[in-house]
Amino acid sequence: MAITINNTRPINGDDSQKWIEITVNADGDDCKFTHTAPSNLSGDGLQDYVDSRENFYKRELLRNMYVGADTYNSSLEDFEAWVSAGATNAEVTKEIPAIEARDAVYEDVEVTPAIEAVDAVMGERAVTETVETGSYVNLAGETITETEEQNVTEEVTETVVERQTGEDGITREVEVERTTQVPVMEAYEVEPAIEAVDAVIEQRLVSEAVEAKDAEQVVVTPETTIEKKTWVDTH
Repeated sequence: MAITINNTRPINGDDSQKWIEITVNADGDDCKFTHTAPSNLSGDGLQDYVDSRENFYKRELLRNMYVGADTYNSSLEDFEAWVSAGATNAEVTKEIPAIEARDAVYEDVEVTPAIEAVDAVMGERAVTETVETGSYVNLAGETITETEEQNVTEEVTETVVERQTGEDGITREVEVERTTQVPVMEAYEVEPAIEAVDAVIEQRLVSEAVEAKDAEQVVVTPETTIEKKTWVDTH
């Protein structure tokens, strides 16, 4: 028989299953361990049951002997073929795709906006002068001169038309000259002129230049031989 049943014993709290202590040959080693079987099987029926599960038991043993094997989820036949081939995991690579060359990308950024020229805003104001308006002697005997700011004026003569009634009782329009005193005015800047200034444009890097690269295969995991662990009997 391929599988030897060494002992059976009940499972506390489970009437449907029982423990079976068996010996299975896997990878040339006789491995003793405990598993389960239906509690109602015995004799030839139990032997037939465990014999039918031989591949399952062997694969479980190989999984424990070769931890990290590529064939962990493979069939027993593939697992045994992997062991026979040297228990070596194949090299794992991945492809790094090619990269096309790309120039650096810049964008124009306005650092200082342009300023349009603006003419000065002019105004007029009366010209003034300081004029003595009187004086007095204070208690200390000092002569104090009083002054005030007065507009500087000039005489302006202009010809105007007036309606006048003559001795004959007739009203006529006649030209007469009038002389008046008017303030002397001077121009001044209410708001100074502004010169035109061009915008200051600065180039800023948006993305770096990229050199072209060919696609390449990179080793993620090198070829690795899995060392077999010695089976330790569990019963």
